[in-house]
Amino acid sequence: MPDPIVLYSTTTLLAFKIAQGYYKDIHFAWCTHVFDGRERSDLDPGVPPTSSPYEIYLGLQQEVRRGDRHSAKIRENRAGILRGAATKLKTGVIGKLQEEEIGAIVQAADLSYFKLMILVIPFATVQDLIQPVPVQERAGLFSTEMIIPSLPRSLFDVIQP
Repeated sequence: MPDPIVLYSTTTLLAFKIAQGYYKDIHFAWCTHVFDGRERSDLDPGVPPTSSPYEIYLGLQQEVRRGDRHSAKIRENRAGILRGAATKLKTGVIGKLQEEEIGAIVQAADLSYFKLMILVIPFATVQDLIQPVPVQERAGLFSTEMIIPSLPRSLFDVIQP
């Protein structure tokens, strides 16, 4: 596959604001070169729904809009933010007090903070920051998924549908 022009990712407003305020505007992105994974064939499988930025957006948008306080996706996002804070504590990016503050924010956040944002990331500017996703962690065996663990805000644009 030739290098893509852009990569796409999604994040919640809550995760974005925490990265902005506590991690010096350095963000974590799980990316793919396919925005809408439904538009692929058997010969080019694209990405499954759980890694398709558009399908992730559609699913969470419905749950937030309809006020689903039992949403598994929101529960997973809260847990992911807390795991990220634990990692940032372990690597010295934040201190214990900041980790506790993040925990309190995550616990107190209402559904409006789980609104999704779409990240549009020019590939050429981040190709040296990209890490491949191991096969056992990908949503699909042949899907193209990658991680950018330290993505500076200056290297991507945000769409807030």
